[in-house]
Amino acid sequence: MEQFNSYLDTLDLSAVVEYCKAKGVVQHCRKGERIVQQGEITKHAALVVSGYFKITTLTDAGEEQVVNFTFPGEMIMDFYSSMHGRPAEFSISAGIDSEVLKVPLKDAKELLSPSFHDEYKSLFMMVFSRLLNIYRKTPSQRYKELVEKYPHIIEMVSLKDIASFLMVTPTHLSRIRSKIQTD
Repeated sequence: MEQFNSYLDTLDLSAVVEYCKAKGVVQHCRKGERIVQQGEITKHAALVVSGYFKITTLTDAGEEQVVNFTFPGEMIMDFYSSMHGRPAEFSISAGIDSEVLKVPLKDAKELLSPSFHDEYKSLFMMVFSRLLNIYRKTPSQRYKELVEKYPHIIEMVSLKDIASFLMVTPTHLSRIRSKIQTD
């Protein structure tokens, strides 16, 4: 099955992952607990061990909008903001009770490519592809594609968070799901 964060398929993060496994500090996170806070400078990188995390940003109306998820075996880092000493533009919180292995971000960054060029290029391609799909596909098409590519997401992630990720209301997602079941 394809990784949810496809940019990870093109990167060799094995040195960072192994470093987290060897030197990481275990942190148990309750559902909703943040490990990155929007508006603060990120100090740690983390390897997701169990559960999942959601990356969110605040809308101008002050509502949380889900922009991405991370699952076991994936790294959580705020490359851009931390590299430039800027506050994070998003938060990362546990979607369910979860566990990570945390390391100082400065140590993790030293194990990545010196320019971060590969990391940025891969991340850009994934994000741009998702952005284009917002314009190309209906919410129903995006939902079908999501569950076809990542069937485990329905068991792990709340429907409210999936709706937010798809940029629809939970009520609209319920209608989409009902229509798919009757088709």
